[in-house]
This record gives sequence, structure tokens and C-alpha cells, in this order.
Amino acid sequence: MKKLLIGSLVGAILLFGWQSLSWTVFHIHEKAYQYTASQDTLLSAISSTLKTEGQYMLPRTPPDAPYADMEKLGKQMEGKPWAVVTFHSYYPYDMVTPIVRGFLTGFICVFLVCLVVMKTGRKSFDSIFTTVLTFGVICFLFVWLNGEGWFHTSWDVLKGELIDDLMGWGLTGIWIGWWYSRR
Repeated sequence: MKKLLIGSLVGAILLFGWQSLSWTVFHIHEKAYQYTASQDTLLSAISSTLKTEGQYMLPRTPPDAPYADMEKLGKQMEGKPWAVVTFHSYYPYDMVTPIVRGFLTGFICVFLVCLVVMKTGRKSFDSIFTTVLTFGVICFLFVWLNGEGWFHTSWDVLKGELIDDLMGWGLTGIWIGWWYSRR
């Protein structure tokens, strides 16, 4: 149990540490959330229109609309602008909660990867590293690339996420590979 907890804790520190650096020092995600000089005008229009927090796809038919209406809207929108808007009515200036949540999420993910590595028995550094890195690739493929198919995420956003997944899980894989391949 001690080996599992130490492996998970150090791995989570590496994973979370890379994420922190990629956002704050290397600015890998700069294009993911772009600036517009019209932000005040847009926020005013959005907040006066939307009253419920949530994610909105614009345009969209009402939830109870028949399939024919959805298909009609799809054809009408061909070639026209559209947006996905995540709306919050209040911005809490709180960095502690997201940091703690992010670290705990990373810890749980690394803990689960360590369980998989431990269940596969004694392996070499290379095989453990490849196993851990595979989890990073799966994260990218399923969450980001799969979402791109629906929401047409730009390559600039995808590139940052791919770098994060490969570097974060790569560093974690180096640690876990060394930690679990020691005799």
C-alpha cells in the first residue's frame, strides 16, 4: 500500500506540476481562450439574455422539438455562424478550490494507473512507461479528439491538450516506470 500511495502522490505532483507550468509559464493554451475587445458588449448581451447557468449551443431547437425540426435547423444553418457558450452568472475569484480539485483529480487518475501497473506484475521500465503514456493518449483521443468531431475544436486548442497529455503523462510514466521497475 505504501508503494501505491507514494507512486500515486509523486506521479500526481508531476502531472499537476506539468499542467501548472503549461498554463502559467509556457502558455501552451494561449489560443484556447482568446481575447476579444468586444467582451463587455458580449457579456452584457449574454447575461441579460441567459438567466440559467449552463452550456448553450447556438442555435439549437428546443429539447422537445421533433427530429424534423432539428434536421430543418441543421440545413438552414449550413455555412452560418454558431457558438457553444458556457454561461456563469457569477465569477468566484477563488484559485484554491480549482487547484485542490485539479490535484485530487490528478491523484485519483495516477492512483488508478498505478493500480493497473501493479496488477500487471513485474515489468520493465519501458513497458511501464508505455502503459502510463497510453493512458495519456487515451485521454487525448477520447476527450479532446472525440469532442473535436462534434464541436470542431481548432488545432491550436488540440495541440495544447496533446502536448499536456503527452508531457504530463510522459513525466508521470518516467516516475512510475522507475518506481515500479526497481527490484
